[in-house]
Amino acid sequence: MTSIHHVGITVSDMARSLAFYEDLLGGERLGPYERSGPRIDAVTGYPGIVVRQAFVRAQEGATVVELLQYDGGSDVVIDPDNGHVGAAHVAITVTDLDATLARLRANGTTALSDPIVASEPMAGHRVVYVLDPDRVRVELVEPPAH
Repeated sequence: MTSIHHVGITVSDMARSLAFYEDLLGGERLGPYERSGPRIDAVTGYPGIVVRQAFVRAQEGATVVELLQYDGGSDVVIDPDNGHVGAAHVAITVTDLDATLARLRANGTTALSDPIVASEPMAGHRVVYVLDPDRVRVELVEPPAH
């Protein structure tokens, strides 16, 4: 394996989640696209599914977040709290954590705390978790200044 290609997140409201991730990443949006048919049924395991799909690429760097909204999928809504087994989070590098956090908070985003300075193995990095519109944890990571 050479790298992670993208991170996919299932969302409840494509427009709301696109707005959040576009604001956070400040980059290019691809989609949304609507996918259905036998190939999509097979790859998702849901016969008759309609998948709305969009990608947001970070303004700088290679980070890509894929957003998926399933119409006709499971009715189960999971609690993405990091304390639950199987939960995942996205960690995104930012160059100015304070400005990014202020902008997100001004748009109604919840931060779980104020930024902290991490210990080993990320000593010197400043980090904070924010919640996306579906309460998925997004970790903002600011590397130490050199």
